[in-house]
Formats: sequence, C-alpha cells, structure tokens
Amino acid sequence: STLVRLKVWGATRMWEADCFDAGGALEEQGAWFCEDGVSDETAASLREEILNAHRTGTLQQSGNHLAVRTADGRRGGVTRDKPNVFEADVIVGGAVERPDVLESCPVLGRLLSSEGGLRERLNAARPELKLDKLEFAKIQVNTGSGGAFPLHFDVSASKDARRVLTAILYLNPDWEEGWGGEVELLPFPFPNVVVPPVDRRLVVFSSNTVMHRVRPFKGASSRVCINLWFDGDVTSSFRAPLPAEDFDARVARVVRVLRSQPNELRAFCKVWYSDLIAESFRDAFVASPELEASVDLHYEEAGEVEKRIAPSTLELLRGFLPLEPRVENAKDLGGLFDDL
Repeated sequence: STLVRLKVWGATRMWEADCFDAGGALEEQGAWFCEDGVSDETAASLREEILNAHRTGTLQQSGNHLAVRTADGRRGGVTRDKPNVFEADVIVGGAVERPDVLESCPVLGRLLSSEGGLRERLNAARPELKLDKLEFAKIQVNTGSGGAFPLHFDVSASKDARRVLTAILYLNPDWEEGWGGEVELLPFPFPNVVVPPVDRRLVVFSSNTVMHRVRPFKGASSRVCINLWFDGDVTSSFRAPLPAEDFDARVARVVRVLRSQPNELRAFCKVWYSDLIAESFRDAFVASPELEASVDLHYEEAGEVEKRIAPSTLELLRGFLPLEPRVENAKDLGGLFDDL
C-alpha cells in the first residue's frame, strides 16, 4: 500500500492512562498494566468501529511463518493461518498503511494521532525508554473458537529497528472468566503473568525481552484489541540489573548478563520455556505435518542453545526461579523467540 503521513484527525486528549507508577514495574519486570486506558465512551466507539471494519471485510485473517527444516537441511518456513483471528496493519514504519481504515474509523484515527500523550507519560515514568515514535499499529478481532497466538517476542524484522515497547489496549466489556484470550507474559526471571483482556485495560511490556502469547479464546462475543509498538533507545538495557542485596547474588549476576544481551536472553528463553513454547504452537495452529515439523525444529534448536549453557547455571536457576517481585505494582500483576 502507498504510505502517507498520519493526518491530524481532530485529535483531542484520548488516552487516560495514569502511568505514574509504571516505572518500577517496567524497570524490574519489563511489564505493567492499568485499568483505565481510555474512557468508557471512547472504548465503546473504538470497539464498534473495529467490529464494523471486520463485518465489512476490511480486516484480513492473521497468519504466521512456521519455521521448518527443508528437504536440503536448511532452515525454511511455511505460512499458516491463525484460525478466527483477523487484523489490519494501520500504521507501518511510522506512516499510515491503511488510510481506508482510518477513514471508516474516525475515533481510532483520533486515538492514534494523539499517541504522543501516551508516550510522554510512559517516558516520564521510565525516562530510559526515550520513546520518540509510534512505529506500528494494528487492530485485531478474535471471533472465538480457540483463536490464539504462540509464544514470541515482538522483535522487528528490520536490521536498523528501534522498537522497544509494546502496548495493547483491550476493548471487551462483555469478557467473562473462562472465555480465554488472556495475554500471558513471561518476564524472566519472575513468575508468568496472565492478564485478562478486560475492557479499557492497557498492557505495556518490553518488545524485545518479554516473551508472550495469547491463550486460546472461546468467548461468546468477539475479543477486540489495538496493538501499538513504539520506537525508542535500543542501546540501553530495558530492564535494570537485579539488586544483589534483594536476590541471590549468583542469580542476579546471571540475570544481569542476560539482560545486557537481549539476543542471548531470547535464546535462553527458548530453552527455559521449551515445552511451553511447543504447547503454544499447538494451541495457535491447526494440526498438520508442517506444525509438527516446526515443533521438532524448535526442540532441535533449543537443544543446540542448551549445549552453550553451563549445566551448573541451569541447576542454579532451577533452584531459585521464579523470583518473587519486589516492586509492589509488579506484584499486583500476578503471581515470555523471535516472531514466528
């Protein structure tokens, strides 16, 4: 599609999220959420606009690239649909990719054109982020019947990417316990965080260092959300080193090394969460020989990574992890491979 500049769609203050207490949780765990991302009226309008876009065929079925071993032994891939998940990439590379969506969704247009207000609050809470651009935005509808996303990081495919932060705004006033569709965050080395997609909830986390998935959704009404990715300073460690006085010094040292090298952290997570990753693949895709080939390749690659990790390191971490969060707001959260 032809890229055009993001127009000023009569933007007023749209974001109501109070990010004052986000800094501690983002620093320690790399994840935080709040309950009032936008007003009730704005949330209702956004949901209706996005559902109408889906009804009129504006959204396309979501798909993922499954990595498999090809016949000649190389690493290749096949594209497979994610059943019951539909989306539209509205902003790509900081410019409007789908002006037709914004024309038909004026409230969404105003929300996206006022994203600077949200960035300012997040920067105030965690100045090290230095967020300076909304790099990517998509709208998404999950119609139920088990639609899910496998575990992954939100790493950009661009070599010069500066993506650092993911934000998700949920628009689901009818969501009920048992429907599924929760986002599960794996903020190593802390416990997994399961966040229900309730209306107006804003979830924020590190794009490059927090693995996450969407659990299978089987609700009676569609699950709707808006996904945002922000550019910022990728040269600084997103999450601070763990204070040795609060945690076992040996564990803190291992975590410090991993946090300073995001590529190594992502590789380590492939080992640490190996079985959970395989489970998430099977949750997200229809059973097929290609899916099983992808799972087999995952275990093969995880095994190769594990050969680089000292057995004593894994033994040490298994004896102490998951760690108990020290930041109060992070405790309130609950009690985690490059994009497929």
